[in-house]
Amino acid sequence: MKIVCENLEKFGRNLLPRILTQVCRDVNHPDYGAFDRNWWHYKIRDFASIILQQGGYALSCASQLSENKAKEKYLLNLAKASCLFWSKRAKKYGAFEEYYPWEQGYPPVAFSSLAVAKMVGAGVVTAEEVYAGLSVAAKQLLMNFEDKATNQQVAGMAALCIIQKVAPNLVNAIELKAICDKTLSYQHEEGWYMEYGGPDLGYLSVTMDCLWDIFDATCDVRFKDSAAKALNFIDIFVAMPQCGAGMFNARNTDYIVPYGIARFLGDQEYDEKARRILNRLFCDLDNPDHFLYAVDDRYFCHYVGHSIFRAIVILRAVSMKDCQKTVEPVINHFFKGTGHLLNSDTISGCAVLVAGKKGGVVSLDFNGRRCIDYGWVFSSDGKDWVSHWWGDFWKINCVENGISVCGYMVPHRENVSTPVKHLVLRGLSLVLGRRIIGMLKDKLIFKKCKNKIIPFERHIRLLPDRVELIDKISIISREGLKRAPRSSKRHVASADSYHNEDFCLVDLGLKREESFSQNKGLLEIKTCYSCKE
Repeated sequence: MKIVCENLEKFGRNLLPRILTQVCRDVNHPDYGAFDRNWWHYKIRDFASIILQQGGYALSCASQLSENKAKEKYLLNLAKASCLFWSKRAKKYGAFEEYYPWEQGYPPVAFSSLAVAKMVGAGVVTAEEVYAGLSVAAKQLLMNFEDKATNQQVAGMAALCIIQKVAPNLVNAIELKAICDKTLSYQHEEGWYMEYGGPDLGYLSVTMDCLWDIFDATCDVRFKDSAAKALNFIDIFVAMPQCGAGMFNARNTDYIVPYGIARFLGDQEYDEKARRILNRLFCDLDNPDHFLYAVDDRYFCHYVGHSIFRAIVILRAVSMKDCQKTVEPVINHFFKGTGHLLNSDTISGCAVLVAGKKGGVVSLDFNGRRCIDYGWVFSSDGKDWVSHWWGDFWKINCVENGISVCGYMVPHRENVSTPVKHLVLRGLSLVLGRRIIGMLKDKLIFKKCKNKIIPFERHIRLLPDRVELIDKISIISREGLKRAPRSSKRHVASADSYHNEDFCLVDLGLKREESFSQNKGLLEIKTCYSCKE
């Protein structure tokens, strides 16, 4: 753990100036404390994205680190200013905007309110100074429930729990209990929470951070138990040679935040597991290909930044002993609820990770050398049809030494942002408020496909000397068919960070062999991955 702590400390020292650059630091500026640099400085946005005010909480957490002792007062003043700016914006019509004016979105109210409420609890700002904003936030959080991206719902629940402590008259205890009970019921028995149709390790770790906030506010052991179930789920993926899920997540999230995991350090039952996970995730943070280096500054202001600073405090307080050197566990597990197959000890000698509900995208690890197959893109008449798409329509059959996935390719056309579209969006938002959010999500994220035009099958066979993929696509010509790159067409934040797989999907020392056969309206593609002789 010493290496993990030192790595996060160094990263945190380099991260703090990047977060400070995002905030308006001029005490004489009318928007002192605003974190949307594109709004207060560059003037290229006509509203302040209020979710970025979480950056104030990151500064508050950073102020508690010994190396920032000389800056403590300055950081806390900025953190307080971020709360006051937040409260001022919360009172305006259509408050809590993230992507467009008058949005009234759930994520911006949930995460920003949680950050401000925690700073009230820590004495950075008084409840009276931000009471007006807390009042508006509590009302919105009590009226709405986010069931498709549950990390947001857990963050909103955490905000309500802390608001009840710092301003008790704003949150009804009976209503809050009902929300807590309902939210906990959304955790799958496998340990994950729903994120746009399935699990996502990155957002599950964010959920864990919030579950600990609720436990601290309520002392209700159910929330610690929920975090423990999430820890167990993450542990299985992290123990694979691929060390995580990334594009095999429902929301394509490459990062995992450390605070909720670090909270289990020192726990009699989970200490070793938490150490193992943290070591696997952060012991190589000096590697420039580490996932944290590809996170953009927006998300460092969201929750990644303060999770790192909070984790450092915990790591410094616990024993620095490393995990016992044990043999890596052999994993052969199929998650029925998620459609994931994980096998670290196949007869072909490689570790296999398959996301069945993503059209059978597969990652293969041959003793440290990787190859990844993201399926196919078929382009026709200005439209793309993709097999790499998370959905419940995939039929999955897991058998000995293999897995089969059957479904259909999803149509996609890129949505180009234009002034006219934004003008229409602003008009609708001004008049209809948050009622348009569901329509936007259906169009950009969920894509309810009524026409199953191009059936697709993938059969993955784990053979002694290779891994074989047999794909069957109902198209009459290979023209327009391309292997899919790492990027997913599905619009999900905070995905699409850079990864070295963007350059190459097959490492040196491995080979890919392919053959095509056409039988009337069915194209069959056989792909073999193996080590070079």
